[in-house]
Amino acid sequence: MYDTTISLIGATFFIALTHAVMPNHWMPFALVGKGQKWGLTKTLLVTAIAGLGHSITTSIIGFIIALLGFQITAHAEAIVEPLAGIVLIIIGIAFIVVGRFRQCPHSHNHAIFSDKLVVVSLLMMLSCSPCIAVLPIFLAASAYNWGMLFCLFAILTVTTVSGMVVLTVLAYYGVMKINLCKVEHYEKEIIGSILTLVGIAVFLIRH
Repeated sequence: MYDTTISLIGATFFIALTHAVMPNHWMPFALVGKGQKWGLTKTLLVTAIAGLGHSITTSIIGFIIALLGFQITAHAEAIVEPLAGIVLIIIGIAFIVVGRFRQCPHSHNHAIFSDKLVVVSLLMMLSCSPCIAVLPIFLAASAYNWGMLFCLFAILTVTTVSGMVVLTVLAYYGVMKINLCKVEHYEKEIIGSILTLVGIAVFLIRH
C-alpha cells in the first residue's frame, strides 16, 4: 500500500508539472498582463487564481469519477476542453480588433479592456481545460479513502500553480523587453495574434 501511495503521489506531481508547462497555462497571462499594462504582482495574482480554479475544476471531475466511474471522462474531454481554445481565440481576436481601431488617426480612444472582463475570460479559459491525464489517478485513489483524494488535490494545486507562476514570471520579463518603436505601435495586434495562434493550437491538439 505504501508503494502504491507513493506512485499515485509521484504520478500526480509529474502529470501536473507537465500540464502546467503547456503554453496556454502561462503565455496568455504574460501577454495579457503586458497588453493590460499590469505589473508583475497583479499578473501573478491572476495567474495563481486561474491555476487554483483549474485545479479545483480538475479535482471536482476527479471526485465525480471516483464516485461514478471513469465513463464521464470521455464526455468531459469532448465537451469541455475545446472551449479553452475557443476562449483564447476570442480574446486574441478582440485584442487585434481593438489594436486596429486604435490605429485610426481620428480615434482618441486610449482605453484598454476591462480588467474584470479579461480576468473572467482567463479564468474561464483554464477552467474549461481540466487536466484529463490526471483523472485516472483519482479513480485509482478512490480505492483508498477521501484523505488520499484530497492529498492528490493538494499536490495537483501546488504543482500547477507553482509551475504556472514560475513560467509566467519568465515569460512576463520576456515580453516586457519587446518595446521597440517599430513594434510598440502594433503591440495589441501582436499580442492578439499570438493568443489566437495559441488558442488554435490548443483547439487542434484536443482534436
